[in-house]
Amino acid sequence: MPKTLPRLPGVRRDVRRSAVRAALAVTAAATLTAAGFTMASTGARAADGDVATSVLADLTISDVPAAGLDAFNGVFGTAGSPPNGGLDNGDLSDPSGVLNYLTVRGQAVARTNAEAAKNWAQAQASGFTLSLNERNFLAVGSLDAYAECIPAPIGPLALAYARTDSNTINVLGRQVPTGTTQIEVTGAELGAAGVSTATLTIQYDQFEDPSGGGYQPQSSARAGLDITISGVLRDEEGRELYNGPLIDVELGHVDVTCDGTTSPPTTPPPTSPPPTTVPPTSPPPTTVPPTSPPPTTIPPTSPPPTTVPPTSPPPTTIPPTSPPPTTVPPTSPPPTTPPPTRPPTPTPTPTKPGPTHEPDYGYGHGYGYGDH
Repeated sequence: MPKTLPRLPGVRRDVRRSAVRAALAVTAAATLTAAGFTMASTGARAADGDVATSVLADLTISDVPAAGLDAFNGVFGTAGSPPNGGLDNGDLSDPSGVLNYLTVRGQAVARTNAEAAKNWAQAQASGFTLSLNERNFLAVGSLDAYAECIPAPIGPLALAYARTDSNTINVLGRQVPTGTTQIEVTGAELGAAGVSTATLTIQYDQFEDPSGGGYQPQSSARAGLDITISGVLRDEEGRELYNGPLIDVELGHVDVTCDGTTSPPTTPPPTSPPPTTVPPTSPPPTTVPPTSPPPTTIPPTSPPPTTVPPTSPPPTTIPPTSPPPTTVPPTSPPPTTPPPTRPPTPTPTPTKPGPTHEPDYGYGHGYGYGDH
């Protein structure tokens, strides 16, 4: 069963691949030189200064006689566009002979485009199969890799993605996910007669920068697949025959940058007129002062408070109501009328009972006559 290994902490993918490819290059260089090949014999690579590049397949095989492998290095399917260089539909001529080892299924696509609006690169195929020692050593499903960069004034904005079938590959019949995985195989599976057992370490990376498949504020983008396989080969007694890299495959490497575009100087002027239209929108604020007269009409509303004093005369009319109390004195004369009732007092004039009284009782020494 495949054994997935954790990536060592602090080890960057770029650093690891640099070391692996350096080892592979050293191993392959000796055989290629002996055979009279040079790096110029590989497929056309992107020229220096290109702002968009695409490489569908880059294959390196180590020289490992114990495993029946001969050194090889080559590329297939390349395209590159310089700044504002337009569309490059790619070179699929395979001068280095990659297709002797690698089968590309479906339509192979490697193309780039560089223009004022944006730079982009694309690589596509329905699948890949690497055959070594007449065995299907490695199989990869469909691949669609794309990178794009939009310059100023809209950007810089970049996006990248690398899409594959289920994000898995097949190594000697074993399904291998992304990351680092170890598998145990036999020499018969490798097609190596002198090998009894082998431990293969597969490093499978699917990279996207920026990640997520959406636009990000940066000035470059890249995507693709990297597969590196190394092994420890042992004989029947368990003695180590080989320990090191076996193959390195880069698929669908696309790389773009926003550098070298000429659009920024030409596009900003058209964007400046809109700010000039903003001043016409300022007159509305100048109409606000006419709205201030309403506050000035408030003083005319103050006369109502001044009408309150006219309401005070009613209290001044209260004094005329005092005469009624002065009429009360005229009601006092009735008590003064009893004095006219004095005439009845003369009723004692009949003096007949007078003799019954003492002679000196009454109003004098006598009543009447000659009492002097």
